[in-house]
Amino acid sequence: MHRLSLQSLLAVSALVSGIAAHARNGNGTLTLSQPPKLVTVVVSSTITICPSAPPCSEVTESGSLPATLTGSSTNTEGSGLPGSSSSPSGPWGSSSSTSTATLSSSTASSTTSLSTTTTASTTTSIAAPACTDFWFEKISHQGVGPFADAGYKVYRNVKDYGAKGDGVTDDTAAINLAISDGNRCGPGCTGGSKTPALVYFPPGTYMVSSPIIDYYYTQLIGNPGCLPVLKATADFNGRWLLDSNPYQPSGSLAWGATNVFWRQVANFVIDITDVPASTLISGIHWPSSQATSLSNIVFNSSQAAGTQHQGLFIEEGSGGYVGDLVFFGGAQALSIGNQQFTFRNITINNAQTAIQQLWAWGWTYKGVTINNCEVGFDFTATSTDQSTGQTTLSVGSATIIDSTIKNTPVGIVFGNANATGPDVPNNLILENLALDNVATAVRGPSGTVLAGSSGPSVIEAWGRGHSYTATTGPTTFEGAITPNARPASLLGGGSSSTTAFYQRSKPQYEDLPLTEFVSARAAGAKGDGATDDTDALNALFASAAAANKVVFLDAGMYLVTKTVRIPAGSRIFGEAFPVILSSGAFFGSAASPQPVVQVGAPGETGRVEWSNTILSTRGAQPGAILLEYNLASPASAPSGLWDVHVRIGGFAGSDLQLADCAKTPNTTVTSPDDVPARCVAAFLSVHLTRSAAGVYVENAWVWVADHDIEDGANNEQISVYAGRGLLVESAAGGVWLVGTSAEHHQLYQYQFAGTRDVFVGQMQTETAYYQPNPGADLPFAADPAYGDPVFAAGDSGWGLRVVDSADVLVYGAGLYSFFDNYNVHCSDAGQGEHCQTRIFSVEGDSRVRVYNLNTVGTTKMVTVDGRDVAGYEQNIDGFVQSIALFATGQ
Repeated sequence: MHRLSLQSLLAVSALVSGIAAHARNGNGTLTLSQPPKLVTVVVSSTITICPSAPPCSEVTESGSLPATLTGSSTNTEGSGLPGSSSSPSGPWGSSSSTSTATLSSSTASSTTSLSTTTTASTTTSIAAPACTDFWFEKISHQGVGPFADAGYKVYRNVKDYGAKGDGVTDDTAAINLAISDGNRCGPGCTGGSKTPALVYFPPGTYMVSSPIIDYYYTQLIGNPGCLPVLKATADFNGRWLLDSNPYQPSGSLAWGATNVFWRQVANFVIDITDVPASTLISGIHWPSSQATSLSNIVFNSSQAAGTQHQGLFIEEGSGGYVGDLVFFGGAQALSIGNQQFTFRNITINNAQTAIQQLWAWGWTYKGVTINNCEVGFDFTATSTDQSTGQTTLSVGSATIIDSTIKNTPVGIVFGNANATGPDVPNNLILENLALDNVATAVRGPSGTVLAGSSGPSVIEAWGRGHSYTATTGPTTFEGAITPNARPASLLGGGSSSTTAFYQRSKPQYEDLPLTEFVSARAAGAKGDGATDDTDALNALFASAAAANKVVFLDAGMYLVTKTVRIPAGSRIFGEAFPVILSSGAFFGSAASPQPVVQVGAPGETGRVEWSNTILSTRGAQPGAILLEYNLASPASAPSGLWDVHVRIGGFAGSDLQLADCAKTPNTTVTSPDDVPARCVAAFLSVHLTRSAAGVYVENAWVWVADHDIEDGANNEQISVYAGRGLLVESAAGGVWLVGTSAEHHQLYQYQFAGTRDVFVGQMQTETAYYQPNPGADLPFAADPAYGDPVFAAGDSGWGLRVVDSADVLVYGAGLYSFFDNYNVHCSDAGQGEHCQTRIFSVEGDSRVRVYNLNTVGTTKMVTVDGRDVAGYEQNIDGFVQSIALFATGQ
């Protein structure tokens, strides 16, 4: 659970029939001008849509995008663009392609032309099937929900519930039935893990006349090779086509946005162009938090003058990751606010404002391409404190890297003449930002701050805010800065140049036939939360890797009593977040910790791909290391983990719920014996060991439960103890952490020790709510073998600790401490930020650069070799405290 700010939220007008959204304070306004009359777009994407029955055909209609769009790209490792895919080199085969496309359009008219030239060479070991032969639709779905009602279906195909997808029939009721069937956690339920569901949409056009209501713990998945279209009817009745968190009659969201976890929406076209342009409507409403994602989605909105359409709307939450989205049209392609997010690989075409930032503490944009808009990024929103009348800027900080803005008069606008404080708001960092025909790169409240260019140009690095080094600061700056020296091992071709950081989207294997997959349950694993599946999983992973097969990890809870080993060559794809759950005496000793899942033996080389899985423990497991990662992969072909999460406690089957581990703030804890042994649940969550190298981690939440998530517990707080969060000791480096977070561990959330060449895109942490009772010295003693920090009684754990590490590059960090022994008032704005004294430590011979560090509840923001170098008082930025640039060891 995450605390919403008192000052940073703003009221967003006209969310539902003119009723303002739930927010703490203030309002934001934005003046929109008319869209350009003539556009020429070079779009970096490949989109294949089957509006009805295959074969796919190109369809052009008024206000719609062409059904087939091939964009400009050169790809050798997987473009990560909607509708496109390729297999990396090695046992997965290889492919490369080069293509160009030009799309011309006269505003909102139906006159659209598409000319495409393509050259491609492909070498794969297996012929790619047609989009109508998607393996996921054909595989036997045997997933189970061990705590659901008898006969519960995890997998559901919308056509089995009556949806037609024929572009004519109203499929709203059928789709909503497919989502809700089975006594699931919908509005009125506070949360829960008992009824996971994966709702599949075959290719087609599904007409929708009122909102599709998403449920808790749900994956909505389309065919990635032939994206299904969710199309609003002309008489659509609602504010959002897909509503992931509907407003209730009380005015509140169905679920608190900061408690919305474990959701996915992927592989769709969201089309609202039939709705009159004057109607305020958004394609997706997504107030959500960690372990959620939107990916591989095209948003198609009206391009008419004065349109009120929006593609994506987010007003609250604590994200999170969003990636691989393409937008056409709209008043705002994205209108978004949240505590923090990582947005990667976003393309926006022909919107009036590409991105309207409603509020944020910290936001990282990587690989954004903006074409033919009037404003690229708008960071001018304000929030007014009704008690004091003070108006402040609502956007704390933003980091934009490896991105492109083309044919857009104003690239970025910040500041607001109506704002009365603080002194240094709207921290902004730009690095490797390409411009082309952008007259004003950055505009402030008084006019142009950074001029653009009529032709191609690149902003190597520019920023504004406060800067610190190990010995100096704060220094107020606004202008060019020295860009980070990017290690070659971290590069790999992004959206703007070969100097961009490597990125890769989650593989969905749509190019493989069904024969290349093997089901865990078909191979003998039960996933029922009771049977010991250790041997079955070990045999499966070994045989699948040897045979170059993809493991389909069916939905379920796989109980293991010894280490599960994932060898090099493994590919694992989870259904509806299956859980690998440790239990038993093997993981019972903190003096002899053991991995629950081990990827590669120490010294092993090769590659793995792993997605959509949760690692957890049951009951007392003081010796459990949930993930030990040893595998060394080459920088040219790194391994990848996508949506692989750690969840310790708080869910059915964990034996670490409210009845087991209720919080005890009134009990003074002074020794390990004062901590209930049954609630000491893990030694270490994730360990990238010395031998590990070349691993790309995207959208990972490493969470020790602060509350019981099951319905009926009402999100009541609990005390579950885990020693360490995410430990990176990779000697060779080549580590990417994209949209990750770690929360509520005892000693630290992130520790980088003796490592190098690490990219971090918007990390987020929370200190354990029970600290300092006990402090970070209990119940786990500092273990030198793991490089643990040593704390005095009463100290709280580090959010981030860097020791003897080189080229740790952090592009956005939110390090939060909301509680002092469960008392939240220590983080109240204006009350001194005294939940804990220190939260970020740099030690030894370390070379670190951090862009946009944001803290909450912490007196000292940065400590170097035991010396405090930055305090909160000089860096107040709304609810958070912000430093735009911290660098040491340069």
